[in-house]
Amino acid sequence: MKGLILAAGLGTRLKPLTRPPAQGGRSKPLIPLANRPLIAYPLDKLIEAGITEIGIVAGENESELARALAGSAASLSFISQHEPRGLAHAVSCARGFCGDSEFVLLFCDNLFAEPLATALAEWQARQAQAPETAALIHTYEMPDPRACGVAVVQDGWAVELEEKPAVPKSNLAIIGIDILTPLIFEAISRIKPSRRGELEITDAIAELLVLGRRVAARPLDGFWFDTGTFADLIQAHGPVLEQFGSFEIARSVREGSSLHGAAGIGEGSRVTDSLLHGPVLIGRQANVQRCQLGPRVSVGDRCVLADCTLSDCQVYSGTRLSNVSASGAIFDGEYRVGAGGVL
Repeated sequence: MKGLILAAGLGTRLKPLTRPPAQGGRSKPLIPLANRPLIAYPLDKLIEAGITEIGIVAGENESELARALAGSAASLSFISQHEPRGLAHAVSCARGFCGDSEFVLLFCDNLFAEPLATALAEWQARQAQAPETAALIHTYEMPDPRACGVAVVQDGWAVELEEKPAVPKSNLAIIGIDILTPLIFEAISRIKPSRRGELEITDAIAELLVLGRRVAARPLDGFWFDTGTFADLIQAHGPVLEQFGSFEIARSVREGSSLHGAAGIGEGSRVTDSLLHGPVLIGRQANVQRCQLGPRVSVGDRCVLADCTLSDCQVYSGTRLSNVSASGAIFDGEYRVGAGGVL
């Protein structure tokens, strides 16, 4: 079993949190969330499931990703997608990497709680039950799934799949956590571009049914976030911080401060005369003075905060804040970003 992460998106909707290479570069996969880049979370999911041969489909951000992920515990192969022609096209670019192997397909900006080991065990059981099984998809109940692929499911098997339907036939969104056989590449070769002019992965999985294969479907347990907007990033921060935060406390740097709940304070950081309501993460070489932080606050490396009161906030590395009170915001240098955009 191999892993495949789609990571070619530049994240133009998330400017100024994303930046072009000429401005130092930060494409969507490297946007911080709880002091880690987005792509670190699906990468860790694969590694924790024992999948260490992982392909990453990248575009013009390939060199940026390679630098950021150097030293990974997995064996990474970077696969070029030279033009954005859709998710199914991105998968097709990895045909040489995947070869004859089954693979887990994840998106760099999707965050979820459930371990992949659960899905892998069900995949083996489904194939034993029905050897013609060519895919396993995950679904998530949504009140309005029109912005997603939608599945009609009977007894744990998808019987119909449609990409972004105007009138959904169910409330089950297809969320981009898939296990696929190499037959998916034949299916991609048979589909045509959608109304958006892209090759859709939902259409390719639906084509597997046309080819006489079965598509298993299971509901995802726990949270799931597709971090495509500022509001998504802000909403996802708390659950991700609480589940995946590394709360190792360096007590020697908490001078005159008090802590309630879980906190992590990085090497070389100083927290003086402050009150922390966990969960709170503070990176390395940060300086926090006379602040009230938390709950659900992450502060990046080399930040300087003085006389601030923050909750449900992220402060990106290198940011300096003084006399700021905020809730539900992201601070990145001179920018303050709320759910509705840049303030």
